Amino acid sequence: MSLQLRAITADNWRAVAALQVAEKQDHFIESNSFSMAESLFEGKGISVGLYDGEVLVGYAMYGWYLASEGSIWLDRFMIDQGYQGRGYAKRFIRELLDHMQAEYVVQKINLSLHPDNERAMKLYESFGFRLTGAIDDNGPVVGVVMECKVK
Repeated sequence: MSLQLRAITADNWRAVAALQVAEKQDHFIESNSFSMAESLFEGKGISVGLYDGEVLVGYAMYGWYLASEGSIWLDRFMIDQGYQGRGYAKRFIRELLDHMQAEYVVQKINLSLHPDNERAMKLYESFGFRLTGAIDDNGPVVGVVMECKVK
């Protein structure tokens, strides 16, 4: 297994936009099309395709880095429904966390998720994320905020 984070380009954006979570998960996350547009037009987020070798299995967006606070957001994360249940989520979250810490000076990584997405919450908790009590209502999906202190 050769996991890679690849930039979204003119060559792969359509494939990334076509990725889908399971139907019962649709209300938990914004579409990849919306997320790619947000990162492009706001200029604060970085969209990446999640690849296993040459196979596109997911999408993530991170950014909104605040050097003064040493904080960054893991703003979107999804594995396509056809690749869920194969352990990709845990492995790619580790890849993303390592990548953000290598690229930025961070003491804290934030994310938000739909409050009913208990499975994702448990997954993030396994990486040290904890609820902060804050609410993220800056987009179409309102989420609870979690943060992970980086050592």
